[in-house]
Amino acid sequence: MKIAIIGFGKMGQAVKAAAEFRDHEISAIIDPKAKEATATEISAESLNGAEVAIEFTHPEVVVENIRKLAELKVNVIVGTTGWYDSLSEVEKIVADNGIGLLYAGNFSIGVNIFYAVVEQASKLLSGKNFDVGIHETHHNQKADSPSGTALEIAQRVLANFSEKKEIRNDNETLPIPPEKLQISASRVGKVVGVHEVKFDGESDSIQLIHSGKNRDGYAAGAVVAATWLVKKNEAGIFTAKNWLDI
Repeated sequence: MKIAIIGFGKMGQAVKAAAEFRDHEISAIIDPKAKEATATEISAESLNGAEVAIEFTHPEVVVENIRKLAELKVNVIVGTTGWYDSLSEVEKIVADNGIGLLYAGNFSIGVNIFYAVVEQASKLLSGKNFDVGIHETHHNQKADSPSGTALEIAQRVLANFSEKKEIRNDNETLPIPPEKLQISASRVGKVVGVHEVKFDGESDSIQLIHSGKNRDGYAAGAVVAATWLVKKNEAGIFTAKNWLDI
């Protein structure tokens, strides 16, 4: 494939390495600040014939990046998180322009299997006098909190653990109402990403933890997802559940 990388921070660099390892061609690196970028803005010329763009930028610019890519009929893989409140706007952009877009809070195959494990644990422990909470830790430069991965985990819990009705995404020390699912977050050092789901009962507790060792798994997953999207050759919005069939 010919791949355009939108955003050339740490994830963009990892995507480039993962794509080249798999013999894909990097047609463009678009970033307003990176020295290695081939262009600073998205345009037909700067994309240089890309079949798909892989976007890891910032929540404040991701929707506009999607709009520009969609208008140029380029399929998009979106790894940026923190924009999901604008999903309905993005759905309209995708529908109006007839492109394929796949987004995920996390492209690691291990993380997506972790989602399935959390779903099953939530089903088994619902109604069994357990409480549940989520904590995530990332590096201190991460732009959003809670992480997209934590929010996705939360949705899996809410769908399967009947006692929880809504998310409380803060670190306040006030009592937590039993119907609220707390997501707490830490930002420290260079942590790639750790997500913990804790089920706590009167006599015992169960902790499920996924810990990312490096960005390679996330980057490789994004490239494999891009291959899937191009081969599917179908307009619409897709998620990791469609891609991995889990």
